[in-house]
Amino acid sequence: MDAEPALLCRGRVLRTEGGLTVAGSGAVRNSPGARVALLAGKGSLPVELARRLAEAGTLPLVMSWRSDPETFKPFARPLVRLRLLRMSRVVREMRRHGATQLIMAGLIPKKLLYILPYLLPFVLDPLGIRALTRGARDDHSLLGSIVSVLEEEGIAVLPYWQLLPEFMATEGPMSSRAPTEGELQDVSCGVDVLRVTLPCSFGQALVVSGGAVVAVEAMEGTDAMIERAGTLVRRGVVVKMMRADQDPRYDIPIIGPRTIEKMRSARLTCLAVEAHRTLIMEPQKTFSLADSYGIAVWGIEGAPLSCPSS
Repeated sequence: MDAEPALLCRGRVLRTEGGLTVAGSGAVRNSPGARVALLAGKGSLPVELARRLAEAGTLPLVMSWRSDPETFKPFARPLVRLRLLRMSRVVREMRRHGATQLIMAGLIPKKLLYILPYLLPFVLDPLGIRALTRGARDDHSLLGSIVSVLEEEGIAVLPYWQLLPEFMATEGPMSSRAPTEGELQDVSCGVDVLRVTLPCSFGQALVVSGGAVVAVEAMEGTDAMIERAGTLVRRGVVVKMMRADQDPRYDIPIIGPRTIEKMRSARLTCLAVEAHRTLIMEPQKTFSLADSYGIAVWGIEGAPLSCPSS
């Protein structure tokens, strides 16, 4: 099967000529002769993206880091395993295989950005040093610096959410049970607080119980925050929204079955996320679990994401 390029436009994948590129019109369309690479971290998201690209006729170059390379074999040509995350290696592999466009996806724990054994190969890499010396060391700023360095090397970073339109949260009830009046009051409280914290480098999600903020997400991530809240209260709601400094090409809020399982263990009864700006992995399984546990999943009104202009 030859790699035949495709077109992404507002969630649709169409066949055409050329490679994928970001167009100023707000769509992602093809650039003649370009190839797409996928830098794949952990989780099911990179595998789903590779599958979608392959189904559209675009077999991507997959660079697997902290993920199982075997899961990509049916969808990748070629497949490269990265034992260490060195940006110079990423650029070298892309140039070697004629790829000029990159999709970045997969769970990279925030704490890895601060643990020396994981950070050292990055620090010793010339492109990594260039990224680290550009500003703040919070995860969003560091990812932004990495993307900036890649762009300087002639690589275009593409948004992945357009490949998964049916995975995006919608407004209103998404599970069988709608939130109660009390839960909606807690959701409203959480939204008000997040509007204050979202411009900062923390606070993508929080837990509210009876009008009181119980826990706010920081470096530990949403799952760990939910676990912590479960040690403090016996009921509550989770509110998760997109931060002001998140680049929608590679960094949008994500929930999934694991989120629901964590909420059940913590005895939290409602999950509210920002519509059109939150990705729901395995949506059918997520909503089925929520229904079986009596958890309400609710979409807060949000502005649709748009593609960055070139």
